[in-house]
Amino acid sequence: MLLISTAKHSVQELKQIEGYVDGFELGIGLEEKNRAMCEEFGEKIFTIHNLPAMRTDYDKNFMMNPAVNPQDSARMVKKMIERVNSFLPHWKLYGVHGGLRGKIKGPNDFVIRGRTLSIQECIRNISRFSSILKKENHLSQVALENIYGADAKSPAIGMNETELNEIAKHIEILLDLGHMAVNCAYQNTNLNQMNFNNLPLKEVHLSFLRPEIKKYTPKYLDKNLMYWDHYPYTETEVNQQILEVAQKMKKRTEIITIELTGTPEEIKSSLEQLQILR
Repeated sequence: MLLISTAKHSVQELKQIEGYVDGFELGIGLEEKNRAMCEEFGEKIFTIHNLPAMRTDYDKNFMMNPAVNPQDSARMVKKMIERVNSFLPHWKLYGVHGGLRGKIKGPNDFVIRGRTLSIQECIRNISRFSSILKKENHLSQVALENIYGADAKSPAIGMNETELNEIAKHIEILLDLGHMAVNCAYQNTNLNQMNFNNLPLKEVHLSFLRPEIKKYTPKYLDKNLMYWDHYPYTETEVNQQILEVAQKMKKRTEIITIELTGTPEEIKSSLEQLQILR
């Protein structure tokens, strides 16, 4: 099943490319806008992601970071699920950010300030996060997404195979290949050499790096820009490898969701090249 994220799209834009995908993921956005999305596409929305029903400035500035803040993150998950359930009764999975190994200013600044938590501390916090969700009967609905860091150490949680397998003992995984590509660059490893065979995958996110980033080396990564964020597919070395890994993942998970923006022509061109994933 090939989905596209509704994040950063209008209903009119999604109508133009509806035939290129099997359905939609309700992405981050204001509740009012996402209600309209659900009224239009209804049963074609299969998954939701991160903060799909924001209302307040607090919601907008909240960084889903259970690796550091498990209690508040679990509370936000419950809030978002309750809001979405009021206008989207049927969905398969809610993917939330796994977070970083420290505190940051907000969701658009991934530079950690202050103490960086150890992996062991982060895993304990994710275990606590999962326990809270289980008590609220939400754990089976949620998958945790790996995320990228913003400096040469890439202090993200879920940035390598070992960490992902440790996290998977507590909660199932949403694997973002664009995030993983960035972390591979920082760690001087090749995305194609990663082994995800033992990972319980619930969903794969397919995000591409901007065209200027041609290889897996830190010098191409500008920490002041969202270098993976919802770009059209361009045939750079790094993006071709992301697509190759996605093809392998097709056998491992029911859901592949593309995070993609651009002009209508760019989006259609990208989706034409991604039909091999359907």
